[in-house]
Amino acid sequence: MTLLIPLSLTAIARLQTDLHISRNLLSSIQALWIARAGAAIGKDWLERNLPSTALPITIGPQSFADGRYTVTIDRLDTGNYRVSAIGEGSNASRHVVEEIIHIPSLPSVGAVISDGDGLHPNFDDDSGGTGRRIPDFSIDGRNHAPNGALSSTCPAVSPFAITQGGAQADLFTALNRLKREIVQRANSFCQADGGNAAGTCTPGLFWIRGEGGTPRFTSGACDAPNPTCFLNLDLSAPELRATAFPPEMHGPTAPDNRGPFGPGAAPFVQSLTPTQRTHLRDVFLDMVRRLPTLPTEKVVYVRSDISSGTHTYGTPDEPQVTWIEEGRGPLDIDGRAVVQGAGVLMISRSVRLKDATFNWQGLVVVMNNGDLQVDDPDACGQISGAVVIRDNATPDRKFDLDLVERNGRCRPFAVSYSCEAVNRALSLLMRTVAWTELFNE
Repeated sequence: MTLLIPLSLTAIARLQTDLHISRNLLSSIQALWIARAGAAIGKDWLERNLPSTALPITIGPQSFADGRYTVTIDRLDTGNYRVSAIGEGSNASRHVVEEIIHIPSLPSVGAVISDGDGLHPNFDDDSGGTGRRIPDFSIDGRNHAPNGALSSTCPAVSPFAITQGGAQADLFTALNRLKREIVQRANSFCQADGGNAAGTCTPGLFWIRGEGGTPRFTSGACDAPNPTCFLNLDLSAPELRATAFPPEMHGPTAPDNRGPFGPGAAPFVQSLTPTQRTHLRDVFLDMVRRLPTLPTEKVVYVRSDISSGTHTYGTPDEPQVTWIEEGRGPLDIDGRAVVQGAGVLMISRSVRLKDATFNWQGLVVVMNNGDLQVDDPDACGQISGAVVIRDNATPDRKFDLDLVERNGRCRPFAVSYSCEAVNRALSLLMRTVAWTELFNE
């Protein structure tokens, strides 16, 4: 008995030591997974809140399982973020993990960005008659929240941004011709008292013509320093959308209080710097490389015409990548169909929007032989986010919206810039650049 008692006590001590080691190991593992759970919550926060909250921010301490986590999120440089998470388990165990996250970010320069030789626009709605009517489509460079209201989260951008000088010249040529022909119609159709001289004098045309004995603008040869020159017509003015006389008192409410272009940041066309051009192309490469690695439920393919019903491709809470693949001939959206979605829409063939509604939140990328054009006056809807056109260097017009007409049935087609919607869409392409376990104790 004298010999067995010390042996038994030694065995009990060893057992207690082993148990203590096991408990410490379990606590350490728990702390590690609590920290990793915190990092996942931090990444989810990044997906849903950029760029609406200033960084750095701290989330927690927040109870989780048998411990708690604390997460710190900071911005490193363009597109890169650091997510640091502290996991605390039982028995004072503690782990810290750090992830470097990359989320592509679009240069904030234009609601419609053309990377190539340009859109080749003419802003011709085939309205006929004298001059040209005020276009009913809109490209608005003010920042919009995902719910459609104006937002101060990001500064306004220009309606258009380009990478080549020739594309800028094309846009200004088409814009100035449009101004001239709208002034010509206003001066021909409207009298100083708002009456009709020949045809229909709308409140918008009357505002352009003015109440004076002579028209406010001239459509003849002129220079911009001359205040009566048609070049000084402001196509972002809300009076162009007035619903009754006098136009100044019957303008639309926000965010519809704008003309065809703007009011966004000046100038009408923004040229990308060499750094911005490189940034834009890096974003595209990010998409191409990341898409094959996305879960299948995050990517959907569209291959055939849409002729009726409602079709949803992603939601603001669960965005998707929707890819309209290349195919024979154009893809038509018609028959009063409603197409709606959120995320990244990639268009690799010509898409014709006819008598249908198209609503998209996020980023629309027109690439290769793709195009998105309004092919019917009854087309309506909105892109809330941004559009990127990667031109295939052919002289055809891209992203042609001219035929849109206000019909009273639905909202005329519009592009409304939204940095929140763009960032939420690009968060689909989030990837971990580096992962480190800093220490544990």
